[in-house]
Amino acid sequence: MKREKSRKNIIFSFGFAFLLTPIFGYGSPKNIAKVDQEKDSYFVQGTRHYYDTAHAPTQPGVPNFVPAPNGGDGPIENNTKGAHSLSQQPYLFSLQFKPIEKAGKKLSDYGIYFNGWNISQLNSNIGGGYKRGSAYTNWALIGLNLDMEKISHIHGGQIHFIIDDVAGQGRSWEYNASDWSWLNTWGNHDGLQVREFTWDQELFNKHLFILAGRSNPKGGEFEGSELYCQFATFLCSSPTTFTIDGSSPSFTVSSWSTRVLIKPTKSTYIKGGIWEVEPWVRMKNHNGWPGPDWGFDKAEGIFVPVELGYHTDFTTDKYPRAYSLGFTYDTSIYNDPLYNTNHQVYAENGGKIQQRRGRTTMYVQAQQMVWKPDRNDTRGLIVFGAANFLTSGDGSVRNGFVAGLFDWGPFRSRPRDYVGLVFQSYLWNRKIVHSMNAALQAEGFHNQWNSTETMMELNYGLNIAPGIMATPYFEYIWNPDQLASSLVLPNVKYAAQVGLLVNFEINPGLNLPELHRYRK
Repeated sequence: MKREKSRKNIIFSFGFAFLLTPIFGYGSPKNIAKVDQEKDSYFVQGTRHYYDTAHAPTQPGVPNFVPAPNGGDGPIENNTKGAHSLSQQPYLFSLQFKPIEKAGKKLSDYGIYFNGWNISQLNSNIGGGYKRGSAYTNWALIGLNLDMEKISHIHGGQIHFIIDDVAGQGRSWEYNASDWSWLNTWGNHDGLQVREFTWDQELFNKHLFILAGRSNPKGGEFEGSELYCQFATFLCSSPTTFTIDGSSPSFTVSSWSTRVLIKPTKSTYIKGGIWEVEPWVRMKNHNGWPGPDWGFDKAEGIFVPVELGYHTDFTTDKYPRAYSLGFTYDTSIYNDPLYNTNHQVYAENGGKIQQRRGRTTMYVQAQQMVWKPDRNDTRGLIVFGAANFLTSGDGSVRNGFVAGLFDWGPFRSRPRDYVGLVFQSYLWNRKIVHSMNAALQAEGFHNQWNSTETMMELNYGLNIAPGIMATPYFEYIWNPDQLASSLVLPNVKYAAQVGLLVNFEINPGLNLPELHRYRK
């Protein structure tokens, strides 16, 4: 108990507690010991409500390293090998209603499942960067998943169809001066997009899975972690270097693809895929969806990721862990970071930017729960990190690193809240550094552009209702890159931002069943 109390004091010192202190006690059960004995229930302002124990969506995004913050993973199995939640989360309100629950359950009996969410985020630059200002964005997603075994007796077959809509100002570089710090809902553009339209086939008793159609490698498929999207800026859903040094589609869209997943054991996997690189998906509304981008004639190459890994979760491991090693090969055309077609420095001489083809990268990931107040509980401290390396070609980032801490259930009375702290650093390609220094000199400055950029986010995830999470956060950026600006300015050394993200997920929010799918 003394160790846990000292940990609470450290968390309070971060500065978020003053925002949340009035809420911690609101709606908390009066008798925690009694709550531990209550099963299949949640609490709204101290009053117990029952939820459907059959509702246990298992992998809404990526395999659950921690239980879903909003309770969407359902009750965790209590067994001798793993861990389970020892206390229930108190909520301020609930949107779960029996008629909706019954309708969802009835549809699932026929193999029809819905999923989706809505994320709203307000971000304000309060110091440094170019100027003070705020950006707002909203990301809405709705999906239809079909169990083809129930519908047409095709064993192991599933269909996934997901559309999303992004609206608002998801990038805030005109305020903070950083091209690669964004709100986590940002896509390449506003408008209605297809995020997935695939056939998912399981074979050989869950040892082989083939996914084919239009999909995205970043939605938990490669170098993904369920921890990343618990942060509001610059990380969701893969380390940013994975995006910067490749031409895969942005997080909100999709392109033609095939992914093969092999599972030698329940905890090990090998997977690889091929994604069409197609610049037209960056056009608003797919340039007329479904428009010319649905053909193959606009392709400019392929993006090929391969990953092997090991992971456990709370059903089999009291201290879950995950490790992975990956490789990417990108054959698409991209702009040289420095030279024009005459092999002159573009920032000094102008002209036409030289185009190049072909890049490769490799990455490693690790995450491990390292401490718990009770080894049989799911609450505890997780350490995680990732490293990306450019191995050939001229991507913008030479090396990228992620390191963070994630405290799941920082308070016994609120076991589904969390505290997150993460750092991400970019070591820029020497050509980028040369080009930016040349741009400064061309504008009459003698300053040197910094060869690294580092971002930090500290947040508190407050689980206010089933399916609803409110996350206030603070972000600090060292050496904003200014890569999106037509005029590079000297002495832009930092930016500081605060914001609030509100996430509503319809499955746990409305207590709707979700179709199980494998990504690892």
